[in-house]
Amino acid sequence: MARPESNDLVISFQKKDKDYRKKEMESLKERISLSEVEEVFSKLKIQEYENELLRSGVRSAILGLIYGFKDRELDPFHKDHFSIFMEIIPEIESAFNTVNNENLDEEQWLFECFDYGIKHIYYLDWQLYLSKVCY
Repeated sequence: MARPESNDLVISFQKKDKDYRKKEMESLKERISLSEVEEVFSKLKIQEYENELLRSGVRSAILGLIYGFKDRELDPFHKDHFSIFMEIIPEIESAFNTVNNENLDEEQWLFECFDYGIKHIYYLDWQLYLSKVCY
């Protein structure tokens, strides 16, 4: 499994067929309560951005991370997991700087950022745990 990179987010943003991922996202949100997610989010110190769309994208990616952690039953504050919060922020900033010149659809941007956060957790789970079981 390849590690997600900011360019993956840019490419995802430019693709059109996302219905199956939106259904998966809604299913995930139904299984995990928003209060659980907000509890974790409230413990994080996320910098503020002047650009509202960038700020919303970072928040959406962080929420995707949290939902991914909850889905995989992983502790977001575990020492092997926590650094991912600070790693994803520059990647979102980089992707935003790349696609911001395009006619950016806010709903699609937030969805892609959320999905990107989830992909990071699935990669982390594979890297730390599942790959060792397989080999």
